[in-house]
Amino acid sequence: IRDIGGVETVDHLQVKSGRLFRGGFLGHLSEEDIEIIDSLNLTDIIDFRSSREHRERPDYVPSGVMVHNFPPFDDHIDEENKKLADANLLWFVSKEKSGFDYMAEMYADLMVDEQAVTAWKNFFHTILSKEDGVFYFHCSQGKDRAGLAAFMLEIALGIDFETAKQDYLFSNVAMKIRIEYLLNMIKNKPFYNEKYHQSFIDVFSAKEEYLMRSIEAMEKAGDGTIISYIKNVLEVDIDKLRKIYLE
Repeated sequence: IRDIGGVETVDHLQVKSGRLFRGGFLGHLSEEDIEIIDSLNLTDIIDFRSSREHRERPDYVPSGVMVHNFPPFDDHIDEENKKLADANLLWFVSKEKSGFDYMAEMYADLMVDEQAVTAWKNFFHTILSKEDGVFYFHCSQGKDRAGLAAFMLEIALGIDFETAKQDYLFSNVAMKIRIEYLLNMIKNKPFYNEKYHQSFIDVFSAKEEYLMRSIEAMEKAGDGTIISYIKNVLEVDIDKLRKIYLE
């Protein structure tokens, strides 16, 4: 879990701390974890997972917190296009498709697919709807759907591109432990081989190449810039966003 706050913008303002948090799904929590979540004083949880993920791996939700489910892709799309990466890794082996290519394509699609655009619109609308709200937004691992939401949010708030990019890539610090844990669980399976190993790592990693595919799609859809995509495609009131979350 990371607080978006405390980062300086290009205009030398600072993102307010304790208002915008990002991470993975809130399940399998220890008592200490629950105490930490409770201490955030959340008003809203925004869940980017599909309906099936949301249903099968429920979040811990503190009392009084409102939950919003805004999936950029949902179950019927997952089944057709195999976009739910951590549930369909065997597909890479059977279809001779690499995890890297799969992720790069998904990142581009996440900027233009109708359901994805609606999800991002709903995300920004929700965090703009409460001037005193405290929001936690997440997906499954906290690096892809939540990572793109955080990247767009940071750019919209006026954080410079390099800082926003490095924040996206920072997910690899936590994912390194996660990847090692998961690989130990499957390395003796009959389907496990060198190709599968690399695809697995690529699927569970945050990579600059993936982010750039999203940026290319945003620039194409938004008349050349990320900001214009956020303003014109996602219809975000950037002035209001900065008024609420900057100091």
